[in-house]
Amino acid sequence: MRLRRRRDIWDVVVVGGGIAGLTGALHAVRRGLATALFESAAAHGGQVANVNHLDDWPATAPTSGVELAAALAAQLREENVELYGEAVRGIAREGELLRIQGEARELRARRVLVASGARLKTLDVPGAANLIGKGVSQCADCDGYFFRNQDVVVVGAGDGALHEALVLAGICRSVTIVVRSRVTASAAYVERAAGAANVRFVWDSEVTRVLGTEGVTGVALRNVKSGAASELACTGVFPLIGVTPDAGFIGAEVKRDAAGCVVTDARMRSSMPSIYAVGAVRSGYSGALVAAAGEAAMAVSAIADELAM
Repeated sequence: MRLRRRRDIWDVVVVGGGIAGLTGALHAVRRGLATALFESAAAHGGQVANVNHLDDWPATAPTSGVELAAALAAQLREENVELYGEAVRGIAREGELLRIQGEARELRARRVLVASGARLKTLDVPGAANLIGKGVSQCADCDGYFFRNQDVVVVGAGDGALHEALVLAGICRSVTIVVRSRVTASAAYVERAAGAANVRFVWDSEVTRVLGTEGVTGVALRNVKSGAASELACTGVFPLIGVTPDAGFIGAEVKRDAAGCVVTDARMRSSMPSIYAVGAVRSGYSGALVAAAGEAAMAVSAIADELAM
């Protein structure tokens, strides 16, 4: 049975409408907690909204990120969770409560669950910014078909980079993965990429420039060990080189790690009482989608226990 809100006070306000945030809000409302959720993007799902097939989500049939997010959001609407389509600008303490300042409204809550995720880092080399949308992309599922039967480059060594490469391998003539040091992707991705006839790796190298004016014509490379320079012709560049946590709205009193991620305890509590963090915004997050959902469920369990005291 859902609890009624006391005046304008929410039990839990979730910041972020990715899978972690949607999962957290669903668990919260089903624990009887008055729940609201902020998401500034036009659609829910976060980064996985652009993934056509989720490899690490347990399901009986192939599931896309947008389908999963839409199903969770629909469940929240059925449960009468308030979904606000705006960004959060700040969180401040107000006595025993927290004040959440959105773009158009202000809410007060007993607890806040930060699930704001992270933004993809951009390729910070000459030529890259000018060619975004003209051959530089960070979404193979969105833009891959513009490069059918062409040669493309993927920059990065993690799961995101190899996932992009595998999507592109089914569309493009060739896919070259530029790796600066070592591959950090899961063994399953590495094995599949190594077994693809049109995928190759360029090791110990970094992109120093994206070539072209009206469109991408290639990349300039530098071997980080020998210093040797070379060029590689291509029409598309897909940089997947890590993420930056989206935590600028959280006060400086909340402890962060060197990368800017929120530091939490084992139950996802931050250093600021009443604020919890899960998923890609949290220090120690594994990067797995199922882990983000599990962290959200764990945090809500801790919140419910606290509020029941």
